[in-house]
Amino acid sequence: MTRTDRRPRQRLGEAARREAILTAAGQAFAAHPYDQVAVARVADTAGASEALVHRYFGSKSGLYLATVREAVRLLLDRQRVADAALAEDATPRERLAESIRVYLDTVTTWAVGWVTPLLSPGGEPPVATELRAESRAYYVRLMRAMLETDGDRLDYALHGYLGFLDTACLRWAERGYPEQDRAVITGQALGALDGALRAAGHRGL
Repeated sequence: MTRTDRRPRQRLGEAARREAILTAAGQAFAAHPYDQVAVARVADTAGASEALVHRYFGSKSGLYLATVREAVRLLLDRQRVADAALAEDATPRERLAESIRVYLDTVTTWAVGWVTPLLSPGGEPPVATELRAESRAYYVRLMRAMLETDGDRLDYALHGYLGFLDTACLRWAERGYPEQDRAVITGQALGALDGALRAAGHRGL
């Protein structure tokens, strides 16, 4: 493909170039639905060629999957850092509240890219949908460990909590992410989980 821009491309190593492409893709997929993002535009933003994007990621769906995987990794890293900064005797409620705070930050940053898959699940590659399902299962395992329980008796409560949080965040997005609603979402999500846990015979939060 002939370049239409006149900006000189920087000579970067493979790792740095791949990172630049991922950064550009993250910005593009955060701002637009999957089907509205052009690989050529991502390549141009990253100062790379479209052929190089395909060389590193194989296809547009491969680029999207790598972008979603990186977003999940960053979210988990930020939540781990926030959790580690809490006092050693922090309660499960306090730990979950901090994880929600980080998640709300991510929701506002990812914006369209976060909302679209929830409203139109078929609008992204199946491999990305599978990755999201795997990530949710991982979160459930983390919560089980934090609540010191195993087995499936809390399965509905934990999955329901994650669904509640996402649905509440969708409503938050519709309202334009009002800052004052962060505390409302956090309190109601924790309240919903606490009630579900107690109904399942757990001590709650």
